[in-house]
Amino acid sequence: MQTMVPVILCGGSGTRFWPASTDEAPKQFLSIWQGLSLFQITAQRLAAAGSAAPLIICNRLHEAAVREQLAAIGIDGAVTLLEPERRDSAAAIAAAAAWVARSHGPGQVLGVFPSDQLIRDDAAFRQALAVATAAAAAGDLVTFGIRPDRPATEFGYIERGAPCADQAGAYHVASFHEKPKLETALAYLASGQFDWNSGMFVFAAGAFMAEAAVYMPGIQAAADEAVAGAQPGARPGTYLLEPAAFRRAEKNSIDYALFERSRKVVTVPLDCGWNDLGNWQAAHAELEKDGDGNVMQGDVRVLACRDSIVLTDGLPVRVLGVDGIAVIVSAKGVLVCKLDQAVRLKEVL
Repeated sequence: MQTMVPVILCGGSGTRFWPASTDEAPKQFLSIWQGLSLFQITAQRLAAAGSAAPLIICNRLHEAAVREQLAAIGIDGAVTLLEPERRDSAAAIAAAAAWVARSHGPGQVLGVFPSDQLIRDDAAFRQALAVATAAAAAGDLVTFGIRPDRPATEFGYIERGAPCADQAGAYHVASFHEKPKLETALAYLASGQFDWNSGMFVFAAGAFMAEAAVYMPGIQAAADEAVAGAQPGARPGTYLLEPAAFRRAEKNSIDYALFERSRKVVTVPLDCGWNDLGNWQAAHAELEKDGDGNVMQGDVRVLACRDSIVLTDGLPVRVLGVDGIAVIVSAKGVLVCKLDQAVRLKEVL
């Protein structure tokens, strides 16, 4: 089977995990997951799956963090493409496809993975990745559909169609759906035909670019020009995408720009203990807890407190007699909220 080139997307504004994360240090670089960052966990997962050296796409502000964190886990040979500014996922992925096509040829399969997701079952992930890589080598654009375990309203959904005749484990996509209301999410869950849209993709560089030329030609043309004009950065293996060209790419997500429109998209269901860690409530669910369900990191003491997350990077924090809250203290600010309100954090920033 062809070796896949993994592309790790390291964008993000740092708002969902404020104040521990900021624009300069977004959540994927926080080392709160048993001493590792989500970015490092993602890179290790892909290396263990037998992938080639990664291609990292990040903002120029995060170049040093990427290099330092990869070196800390012994991953060498990565190429880093620096975005002069954020243009959303469509432009970033178009640039990745153009870079891989130039470096490895249009038949090279690449996988695109966010840097801020947790996966508990690596074996299930590798099995699904093998299915996706085979389908991509045959010309399909593949997305992963996460088998839902609850009627989530914070994710988009993929409706599975008929199984693909030429690739066991892959399905045609019947439809994509936006984040639903609870009643609709309950119906999706009951049907058994809907999966969460994971934001992970696998495809051959040339197959993607051919579809992009049809459905998002302006974005792909700008990305092609940005890659062609990329200049070496200060560190080996780092390249700055040509700024003027990249800025001409329309801001759009890859789902809206391409995947929801192309007829070459298939989906591979994935049941792997996936969590996209979109807020502090999701982090509480994944981090190690004490006997009362509390997550505590730093100089923290709690009393008569249950099911809470309390983190500090310096000042001592004491919490007494409250349940189900988030208390996050850093040099950038202090957050106190009910855990079930953490999804609304952007409203107060």
